[in-house]
Amino acid sequence: MIYRVILALLITPYYSSILAAEATKPWRLTDSTDQFQLTGSQLLRYENLDGQYRNGRQGSDRILLSRSILHAQLHLDNISFGAEFLDARQALADADTPLISGLVNTATLQQLYANVKLGDLLQENSSLDIKIGRQTLDLGSRRLIARSTFNTAPTSFTGLVAAFNSAENNRWRVFYMSPVVNLPNDFNSLISNRTKSDKDNSKVEISGFFSEIPTLFKAFRSDIYFVHLSEEDSGRQQTADRRLNNAGFRFYRPAAATAIDFELETVLQWGNSHASTSVADTERLAHRAQLVHIEVGYTFQGDWRPRLQFQIDYASGDKNPHDGSNNLFNTLYGDRRFDFGPTGIYGPFSRANLVTAGYRFTAVPASNLRLMLSHRAYRLAAAQDAWQGSGLQDSSGRSGHDLGHQFETRLQWDAIAGNLTLEAGLAWLDAGSFAENVRGTDAASDTRFVYLQSTLNF
Repeated sequence: MIYRVILALLITPYYSSILAAEATKPWRLTDSTDQFQLTGSQLLRYENLDGQYRNGRQGSDRILLSRSILHAQLHLDNISFGAEFLDARQALADADTPLISGLVNTATLQQLYANVKLGDLLQENSSLDIKIGRQTLDLGSRRLIARSTFNTAPTSFTGLVAAFNSAENNRWRVFYMSPVVNLPNDFNSLISNRTKSDKDNSKVEISGFFSEIPTLFKAFRSDIYFVHLSEEDSGRQQTADRRLNNAGFRFYRPAAATAIDFELETVLQWGNSHASTSVADTERLAHRAQLVHIEVGYTFQGDWRPRLQFQIDYASGDKNPHDGSNNLFNTLYGDRRFDFGPTGIYGPFSRANLVTAGYRFTAVPASNLRLMLSHRAYRLAAAQDAWQGSGLQDSSGRSGHDLGHQFETRLQWDAIAGNLTLEAGLAWLDAGSFAENVRGTDAASDTRFVYLQSTLNF
């Protein structure tokens, strides 16, 4: 069966491109100017993992993921209504596959919202958009709140987002939301692709503001934001009872030909939290953590538009588990694929207890081809804290900081522009000394992850 799937992923774009050779624009179910619009997508991805970095797992793993989306919108003057239906399923998983509800969520209502647009309300040539209901949200760089691009079942939120766009192109957004819990979330239900209605979690509240002010500095763009998270245990989910304030800023210059681009983002995180989600954990800890992201790039002349980037990330860890404070950075609902590589059944790194530096090379060999190569070295920020997501920790700190090196490559082919994209990727984690020191001879010397993916938009 696997060979048939791989063959279909490779051959489909070839025949489809022949059929669409004379197409002048992407095909859609409805026209973009219609009062009622219906769009959709179909994703199919095969993943294979060889060598387990997670504690207690050995050997290889594989999974076949599919995701179908239909998004309907109805426009009536200054108000519109939207609904998005999502069906994310898996095949080939077994008892050792790290399945999560971010990969499998069948027959679910991803979005259901109303959007009201008001013009010239607060200022001439300005607009105010108010979106109410269940919705997904991308915030700035997407490191704190995002609609996941690699995991097939992203998180939705229920609440209100108000966006004000000034005549000077400054943009302000305020929001008050609660996350939607993807259900079911137990392993037996996920591996069986069972269906259960997702539920709003009113015990978790997210609020804040986000501003994009292009006129603040002439030489570069800037984002300034504040996000507050408040949570407590509910009947369907145990939490770390976090009360976290996140104040951040981001300065950046987009990539341009024969020019230096850069990005600097930092988030200060403070408040209080518990060390775990256990009901028995009743100790409230002072929370102080930080995130820093730095990158500098340059785009060279040439038909391939080659671009080279240097990247550094720091996400604090808890240096002393017994000092009554928690210094582990929490990335909330952010996406990590664009910084740290593929997630899915792979995803060894996240923005928590991590220091990493590396470089990335991108190029466009043809108008419908995109190539990416990257290399990063990874270390623990705090040796006594855990390698998050791996189940590995040495509370004495004697196992060191070295997590290893990750090499990644990705090739994307727009077989039919705007309609069909084929993607192949490889990530190789050359393990550092930390895993071997903690696990001994059971530790994998390297982890190899390969995926093939097709995405059809219509």
